[in-house]
Amino acid sequence: MLLRSIRFRLTCLYALALAVILTASGYGLSGYLSRNQLGHVDERLLLIAADVSTFSSILHENQTGSTPCERLEAYLRQRNWGEYVQILNERGSIACSSSNLQNFSLPLSKTALQHAERGIPYFETLEKLDHHPIRLLTYPIEPGNRNSTMVQLGYSLATIDHDIADLRLTFFLLGPAVLLITSLGAWLLAGKALKPVARITRAVRRINAENLSERLPVTNNQDEISELTATFNQMLDDLENAFRRIKQFSGDASHELRTPLTILRGETEVALRWAKEPEEFRKALASNMEEISRMGRIIEDLLTLAKSESGDLPLILTEFSFSDLIQELYLQGRALAEPKQISISLQLQVAEEIVLRGDELRLRQMFLNLLGNAIKYTSAGGRIDIAVTMDSGFAILSITDTGVGIPAEHLPHIFDRFYRIDEARNREDGGTGLGLSIVKWIVDVHRGRVEVRSAPGKGSTFTVILPLAGPDAAD
Repeated sequence: MLLRSIRFRLTCLYALALAVILTASGYGLSGYLSRNQLGHVDERLLLIAADVSTFSSILHENQTGSTPCERLEAYLRQRNWGEYVQILNERGSIACSSSNLQNFSLPLSKTALQHAERGIPYFETLEKLDHHPIRLLTYPIEPGNRNSTMVQLGYSLATIDHDIADLRLTFFLLGPAVLLITSLGAWLLAGKALKPVARITRAVRRINAENLSERLPVTNNQDEISELTATFNQMLDDLENAFRRIKQFSGDASHELRTPLTILRGETEVALRWAKEPEEFRKALASNMEEISRMGRIIEDLLTLAKSESGDLPLILTEFSFSDLIQELYLQGRALAEPKQISISLQLQVAEEIVLRGDELRLRQMFLNLLGNAIKYTSAGGRIDIAVTMDSGFAILSITDTGVGIPAEHLPHIFDRFYRIDEARNREDGGTGLGLSIVKWIVDVHRGRVEVRSAPGKGSTFTVILPLAGPDAAD
């Protein structure tokens, strides 16, 4: 578990990054120092070579009591130079050399000779010439000097190599200690940074289906953890609402189906016990058929809503004449309202035909549900007005009745499933309590909205506003 934790992985990544940085820094610093020191050596060798070249022009003049090589040695000692110095004559032989070249001589490479012939100084590094690297400069002497043609100077790189080696050893010894200390710091910092995550984890473990109302504490840091906590609390809100709706829906569905089943059972028992004549059995079966039809409508509406929520009921979008649809359903509404002698009027307050993109079958179902409710809850001899207008790319449909109306406290809940203002009246009229829920779903999936205005005893007005371009354009 520890090896898989984010804290451990963050620490390992930090340690790995730091190790790469330390290694690269060590090699980079040693390389930079090596090149820098070598540059200083080259500058020193050039200065000395220039002085020795000038001195070599008078080296072979007659001076009593000393040889040319002795005078060269005295010249070098006088200036406290410890470099290797070697002067070559025109035949390439050693004309004179410093006393520190008694055991070996400085070699003359072909490349150095070619550069000297062109009057160009040439630097090279000789590995292990005298048990340590030597930086060698082959310096041409100006033409006209018959006694010597070039000067070679060598500088031991032992001190520089030792300094670089000491630097690398320091990195090698201190690097692991620095890496260990910083990794421990990274472990502690990662633990502190992830402490809110552990607190959230413990809080989440306490939340289950029985206490979905519990929420995580949100700090005011306005960081990623606070945002995560707020997002999780929002998810808990959605889950709590979903659980509450499911629980309420299950209870309502059980209640709605239990009632007709109880009626069926009671009437069947009465018929079996008391009915003797065929007419009595016929009445019992007719009553049972009504309850079965009611159960069928409930199940069909429940299936429609269930499919709509799961996405198994896609819209079939087409362009059609919304004006023709309303006129057709208006004629059907007149036929439905005729038994109650309810007058229905239609007002198409548009100058042209309304063409709408949507699912014609579902919009027909929506209109029939609204019109059916208006007829159902309007007393005999009442009136229903249907008005259609168009404004700023939206079709607006209003259905106004002179029915019983809806009290203000019930308006926010009328689109909930199985919500009834008057249980007895709704059952008597054969309603399932799901019609307005289906209306709300159809309007929502078309990216429209439905509004309600009502006053008890005066009637209600349902207004549906739909985008002409369809749900895709509204998105």
